[in-house]
Amino acid sequence: MQAWLAGDEESPADLDLWGFESDHYTFLDLKKWLKEKVEKRKGKGKGKSKEEKGDKDEGTSERKEKSKQSNAILALFIFIQPVIAAKEQPFPNIPFDVFSEFILSNFGSNITLSATLLILFSIIDNVDLLKCKLKGEKNVDATAWIRLLARAIQEKIGMNSDDLFEDDKITEYTTEKGRSILLSIKLDKMAKLLKLYPFNKERKVFEGQLKPVSHASIDPVHIICPIAAECETLSCKGWALCVHTKIRDIPTATLIKGSKIFEYAYVVSGVCKICKTLYSAEHECAHDETQGYYKVHLNSAKYLKVGQKLWVDRAFSQSVLNGIYSFHASAAAYTEYWNNSFGNGKEIKEAFAKLGENRNIRASHGHSCSECTQPYRETQDSPPDDSATVKMVVIDGIVMGPQHCAYDNCSNTLVNHRGGVFCDVHNLEFGARCRINNTQACNEHQEMWHKYNLEHSSDYLNGARRMLHKPAENLPWNKTRRRHVQQPHDESDNEISNKKHYFSASCYYCVETICVPCGAVIAWTKFVKSESATNILKFLEDVFPNEESRPDYICIDKACKVLRTAVANGSWVYWFKDSRFVVDGYHYTNHCSDDYLCRKWCNPAPQDGSAPNLVYIAQDRDGERYYKQAFNTQACEQLNSWLGGFESIMKRMTPSNFNWFIHSMIFHHTQHVIKWQNSQNFSTISEDLELDDGTEI
Repeated sequence: MQAWLAGDEESPADLDLWGFESDHYTFLDLKKWLKEKVEKRKGKGKGKSKEEKGDKDEGTSERKEKSKQSNAILALFIFIQPVIAAKEQPFPNIPFDVFSEFILSNFGSNITLSATLLILFSIIDNVDLLKCKLKGEKNVDATAWIRLLARAIQEKIGMNSDDLFEDDKITEYTTEKGRSILLSIKLDKMAKLLKLYPFNKERKVFEGQLKPVSHASIDPVHIICPIAAECETLSCKGWALCVHTKIRDIPTATLIKGSKIFEYAYVVSGVCKICKTLYSAEHECAHDETQGYYKVHLNSAKYLKVGQKLWVDRAFSQSVLNGIYSFHASAAAYTEYWNNSFGNGKEIKEAFAKLGENRNIRASHGHSCSECTQPYRETQDSPPDDSATVKMVVIDGIVMGPQHCAYDNCSNTLVNHRGGVFCDVHNLEFGARCRINNTQACNEHQEMWHKYNLEHSSDYLNGARRMLHKPAENLPWNKTRRRHVQQPHDESDNEISNKKHYFSASCYYCVETICVPCGAVIAWTKFVKSESATNILKFLEDVFPNEESRPDYICIDKACKVLRTAVANGSWVYWFKDSRFVVDGYHYTNHCSDDYLCRKWCNPAPQDGSAPNLVYIAQDRDGERYYKQAFNTQACEQLNSWLGGFESIMKRMTPSNFNWFIHSMIFHHTQHVIKWQNSQNFSTISEDLELDDGTEI
């Protein structure tokens, strides 16, 4: 039984083991089988002497062992039953001339190849329906079950369903019911021809249960080759490509196409005999006199290589991306997938350097919608002027980031990402020294080292997690905590390192993003030590280098502090002509009420009419007038709420993997946002085009 459950090739047949054949077996069948085995053992033990049976202890031990074996069989049955597929029978292997003669003699002379294949695979893939048909009425060809299949085939073929019948039958069977019965009889004959029938010709001898039909013998052969048929170099003038891979050297790979795996797919490449450019399925390798050979990856590639001998199609890669995006895939699952698919960190770092586009999101370039762009208003009551527009961007950060070198003012990549604290340069200088103020190892630092180990132990971290999950819980042995924390927007940014030791690596302070009010992301970056006003201004200057690209409003939680810094360091001249800094609505309520600069110049919703493009007067359905904010100032907060779901995945990534992952996720998120906005705009336009009488233009 254990061999049968495990699918062993040497396991007994179903009839020999169970006593009957079936396409599936239940716990009742297993219980009955165990009961029969126990009764047989009891029968063998009758009439034996005590000496033959052995002493009581040995018998008890034997029964316990048998009980363990029975429990093991039950456990194995529980775990294997859901995953073991029903045994399959081979694909019907009848001669083609027999099949061709049957089609010509039973169907119309104008039947197409697509209709023939539709009928064939409809019968093969509906074995369960054929079993229901046979169980119900064995002596009737056109049962209700087979008529359902015939009706479905007719609806699928549609207007060309007359090609299924001979000319004389079309005139004889004029009603839809009559033609369904006639087609049912033909389908029943084809099922018998394909040997999808458990009885013999006389319908008396049962020859075995119907099993699902395997498609393995008819799986197509896949050859992964270039999508270009001719050389795309202008000087070659469309020269035909030649096969570059020798026949004896053609490699095989595993191809995942959709949800199906093809074990043996052949990978070939092409070459242009004139310019010597190599063409592969996913990239092209050209030759340049100055650079030598260089590789260009194709955005239109049909298949993607994600492993040494693993290729996937676009459907599979998109499903992986959607799964990570929607479900925030676990850290272990994603790490294993990433390492198995994309190789070492050097390749990822080089790929991000070429494809990361300096952390700018190309999908949002040129985007404009009703949420991120508003028509210009001269006053709060004046009608909007569609000839001029007003734009806003929102900037904010989320505290998360990868590890980097622990040495002061060094953000290089760690030489060892599993327990290392220095980059390759500082590891040579300080790696063997005591990690406390760069002094040699001594006994006086042992107490600090033990304290660090205690604070980073699992028991200590479990208590910290409890405090984070239940912040309102105040146990008697805990110190009293402040429940109201003042917003640090107007406090000084301390970028001076206060590290007392180098026991652990440092982490990037935050990920800073710039997005538009609809949620589409424009750019992102990492801040090493703090979200200082100087770093923010530098980030804005990199993203908006000229006057034409600058937005009218820049919304940030510490806008008043950024404004003061810009005035102090002289960068305000760069911004005051085109842009204005405002605080987002959520953080503005926590800013100091006596801060004149903040209240005067950074108010996100002034009601005195000083900023009609931020707040204007609108009317509700009842005609009541109210103040309405023109832009969504919480766009980055909403983005950070979604982005924080990936923190557990990214906190152990290398900086190269981190950059690539977060750039891909933000790019994918921006595509989703723009797609949704376009659908909303299309719905609005459709409603506007609808006429009063219900017709559409």
